[in-house]
Amino acid sequence: MGEAVAGIVANPASERDIQSLRSALRVAGVGRVMVWTEAGKIIGTVRRMVDAGASVVICLGNEGMMRAAAAACGDVPLLMLPAGSTDESTVAGLAAGLLATHQVDADLVTNRATVLEVVTKARREIALTDVSVCSESRWDPASLTELYCTFAVPDGVGLSSIPGRLCPSPKSTVDGVAVSLGPVDETPYVVQAPIAPGEVRAVGVRGWSVLYAGVRVDLAAAGGSIALDGQPHFVLKPGESAFVELKPDGPWCVDVRAVMAEATRTGLLLGRKPTGSFPATHLVDAPFSG
Repeated sequence: MGEAVAGIVANPASERDIQSLRSALRVAGVGRVMVWTEAGKIIGTVRRMVDAGASVVICLGNEGMMRAAAAACGDVPLLMLPAGSTDESTVAGLAAGLLATHQVDADLVTNRATVLEVVTKARREIALTDVSVCSESRWDPASLTELYCTFAVPDGVGLSSIPGRLCPSPKSTVDGVAVSLGPVDETPYVVQAPIAPGEVRAVGVRGWSVLYAGVRVDLAAAGGSIALDGQPHFVLKPGESAFVELKPDGPWCVDVRAVMAEATRTGLLLGRKPTGSFPATHLVDAPFSG
């Protein structure tokens, strides 16, 4: 088996985080680390990393970078970190390195994510968390009419927090959730939701339902706009059509906590391993007296 290879695509302003990742990957035994910090060309870059033998790809950046990396990594595990995660990047680098060097079984510590695919006549894009439809050509949370989420948890931040307050759908399930929205003075439900960091807003909800994988849903977005993961992305002219579909074949995402738990269980990060089985407990008297 040749040297282990890992790829990093990162915001160019994340040099400190990149160095933390590099150091941790080396400690875990990764022999070659490929780094890309230029704007754009993420999809092509990640594909080249995969072709060059990367066993794991780390994406350190915003939602747009993560979507691009997810679209290109194929079956290679993807570890996604928001920019500015220096405290997390060291542990994340260790986890990615243990996975890249096959010291931890990927089947135990990765989960296949669902994604939302939006298709128009000219474009096909994916969202990792949510797709929202606005009745205006200029996207505005106050004018949202439809929301589709891959998951929704009660403690979430972002548009998925809206159904998270009403109809939670955990990441562990394949199905997502669809929500019909409207003005707060016209809807039977009003949710106080943190739709962005530091922004809690009252959102009117008409109703909701399960979003099943593999079912195409036509979007009533003609003349309006569509956002992916909270970022405006499409403006549809009157007469143009689009649909959204929840797909279960998204990227294999690395669970950092699960990697570190498995590494601890098997004693991978011990400087000196005991002979025989790793003890469940090993208590000794303190080397001093009171």
